[in-house]
Amino acid sequence: MSLLPPLLLTSCISVSAKNTKIIDHNLRIDLTIKAIEKWLRISMDIKIVICDGSNYDFTPLIYDLFPNNRIECLCFNNNRRAVALYGKGYGEGEIINYALERSKYLKESVFFAKCTSKLWVNNYFDCLHYWNGTFLCDCDFSYLKKMKLVTFKSVDTAFYFVNKNFYINNFSYAYLYVREKQRHWLEHCFRDIIVTNNIKYFMFPIAPIVLGVSGTRGSGNSYSLTNKANDTLKRFILRNNKSYVDFIATKR
Repeated sequence: MSLLPPLLLTSCISVSAKNTKIIDHNLRIDLTIKAIEKWLRISMDIKIVICDGSNYDFTPLIYDLFPNNRIECLCFNNNRRAVALYGKGYGEGEIINYALERSKYLKESVFFAKCTSKLWVNNYFDCLHYWNGTFLCDCDFSYLKKMKLVTFKSVDTAFYFVNKNFYINNFSYAYLYVREKQRHWLEHCFRDIIVTNNIKYFMFPIAPIVLGVSGTRGSGNSYSLTNKANDTLKRFILRNNKSYVDFIATKR
């Protein structure tokens, strides 16, 4: 039996969110299939749950292309009006909650990996090595010279590891506060919860190499938020054995 956590891929083939660059249904399907192929090259043992919030059923396609792999397909209709009004992060929150309620693989596991459906992580096992039992993600920071003031800007919600019960207790309601018009995205909602609840040691010590295509950005470049500033900050944190929120000034 594989000890790998199941991988939840969040999908929406027919988009409701505004400001989405890639809206062609067939292209979104093709990009998702390509990402699944990449994941299976990373590990043939991984259990995949793909959950689509526009009621697109991947089952026939998955059965035809990947008949011998453990891939669970779920689909339902997001609250399209709310997604159009508040943004794609609202829909993602609904998708994850639906998958947690319905997925056999997720019910059987203590923790899971979450990734946007058109992306994959080349150094997945390097990231998994640092699993801490609660939550691991990449983050975006900005800071002034000599590390005197650090601003915790956002969480990269494209890819992370999370304990199932920890997610339910801490992040399952985050999407309700997404307000795209005010530029307050799901990434900011996760950040707010981390700061409010004083959650510690949540950042990957290494940068996840996230590749693929962003439906929002329409870009084939690396999706990672990591940059030189973030790498410097991470090394500082690890060298000084600090909590990630002990010294972060959370200016909004």
